[in-house]
Formats: sequence, structure tokens, C-alpha cells
Amino acid sequence: MLILFAEDSSNLFSAYVKIQDNLPEKRRAIIIVCSTVAGFSLISILVCAVIWSKCKKDKEPFFDGIPGTPKRFSFDELKVANWNFTIKLGHGGFGSVFKGMIGNEIAVKRLEGIEQGTEEFLAEVKTIGRMQHLNLVRLVGFCAEKSHKLLVYEYLSNGSLDKWIFHTNPLFTLSWRTRRSIIIAIARGLSYLHEECKEKIAHLDIKPQNILLDDKFNAKLSDFGLSKMINRD
Repeated sequence: MLILFAEDSSNLFSAYVKIQDNLPEKRRAIIIVCSTVAGFSLISILVCAVIWSKCKKDKEPFFDGIPGTPKRFSFDELKVANWNFTIKLGHGGFGSVFKGMIGNEIAVKRLEGIEQGTEEFLAEVKTIGRMQHLNLVRLVGFCAEKSHKLLVYEYLSNGSLDKWIFHTNPLFTLSWRTRRSIIIAIARGLSYLHEECKEKIAHLDIKPQNILLDDKFNAKLSDFGLSKMINRD
């Protein structure tokens, strides 16, 4: 028979189990051993859970604070930065793009229909983050939280090329010199993706909507890396 006691001394609460003296010595030993084993088992489970959680975090291919690498944002941070996703810049095959502000203006692509797991998504983001070229839109951050997957890009003030070539307003007419410059910039961006970067990438979705222009009409390719990767032979 077990009797439970609880006492309070100097504001410290303690609880213990008193085994009646009339219990057989063997039974008392069994109870003590079982209690000890159960306690150690619980501690072991907790320690393993902490170690597993730390190892899983360490496997993520990102290092916060390293200059030039994409920064990880929480969904709430991006929700605030994008004014609850109220300023929509456009919609494409991979999702909608919203304007926001985190120090500087940003463009946030909220991905839709992405069936990748978090690990695969993070690996892809790491690859995109390595792409550094004058004619590629720079990835500055990302979010991978539950079902939310978002990419944070630099904001280009003159928008996409289709705005400048499919219009009826003469104010949007580009000079032939500017058009030539845009064509050369696109070719340079593609050359980098196909031949110069560490991992060969086929864009597979080149169109005016995926060519963005900065304030000086320098053209940059967007949505690269969201298509299938092609390994070098």
C-alpha cells in the first residue's frame, strides 16, 4: 500500500511516496527500481527531443547574418511589411506578387500550388540565393512557415516589360536604343544561368512579364530557379 504525502517548507513544495514498513522488502525494491527507470526514461526522451530539434534546425541550408545570403522572415513579419498584402503588383504562374517595405521597397511573391516539402523548398531557395548577376532580380529573403512559402525580391520601379510594349500610351514608348539594351541584358542573364553559374538552370518561362526594369531601364530576369533544375553533364 502506498501513502502520498505533500509538505510545504520555506515556500518549497515537495512531494514524496512513503512505503509502509509492513511491505515486503522485495516489493519495495521493485517499486523503487520501476520509479527510477521511469524517471530516467522520461529524461532521455526529453533530451533526445531537444537534440533532434537542434539537428533539424542545423540542417537548414541558411546562415543568418552572412552578408549576401537570403534572410529568413516569419509570415507575420512579411504580413506587416506588405500591409496585409493589400498592394498587388501582379499575378503569374507561380503566384501573386505584392509590394512591401522592409527598410527598402521589396516585392514579395506569395507562391501558390507548390507541393515541395520544406527541405526541398529551402534547398531551392539556397540555389536561387547564390545567383548574383546584374541582369537577375536579386532574392533578398524568404519565408517557409507551415503552408506559407514566400520569396522576397528587390523591387524594380519600372515594373515588367509587358507594361512598356503592350500599350496605347505614347509616354510608354521605348527608344530603339533602350530596346537594344534590354535585349542584350536578357541575353546576358540567360548566358549566366546556362553557362556561368555553378548550377546550370533553364528558365523555361521567358516572357515580357518575367523581365523587370529598374529606374534606369536595366533589364533583369525574374522567376528563374522556380523551374526544373538541370545538372551539368
